[in-house]
Amino acid sequence: MSSTRIGLVVRSAPFAGRSGRDQLDIALAAATLGFEIEICFLGEAVLQLSPGISPEAAGLPGGIRGWRSLPELTRVTAWANGREFDSHSAANGHWALDLRAATKTQMAARMAACARVLVL
Repeated sequence: MSSTRIGLVVRSAPFAGRSGRDQLDIALAAATLGFEIEICFLGEAVLQLSPGISPEAAGLPGGIRGWRSLPELTRVTAWANGREFDSHSAANGHWALDLRAATKTQMAARMAACARVLVL
């Protein structure tokens, strides 16, 4: 498949779904199909990339290591709203992906440049 960019807008906080890693599974599937991925994390969804989240303690499947594997599969650009990025960066330090701060307007422009966008 030629390199096509797909956008993912992640709105769910960590482990909000039944499996605990629904958004990650979609991103991994897109990567293995050869898509370049633009991911925008809105609000508390950015905590999915936080190393301080421990799903195993709650009996849920791990996911953070999966986010780290995405750049090995395809080109990934990840964004978080500046306010959430700033407030959580101080506490977390390192994210599972190379995360960049952006305004919602900037993220909307990035999504508009994608061939397809999924809101998760």
